[in-house]
Amino acid sequence: MKILELHSGLFPDAQTVVAALRRLEPAHRVDSIDLRRRDMKDEDWDRVVAAILGSDLTITT
Repeated sequence: MKILELHSGLFPDAQTVVAALRRLEPAHRVDSIDLRRRDMKDEDWDRVVAAILGSDLTITT
């Protein structure tokens, strides 16, 4: 399964979710994108959209 993790900084307990995702990595493909970057350009957002569309599960932390 392709799992996409979007780091948004919105959830105070994100570390728990991140730890759980790390445990899933041997069995599943887990990709992470940090949305908190202030220097994101249109191409970066295009990559985010493509990653969301290409994933089986998207989790926001």
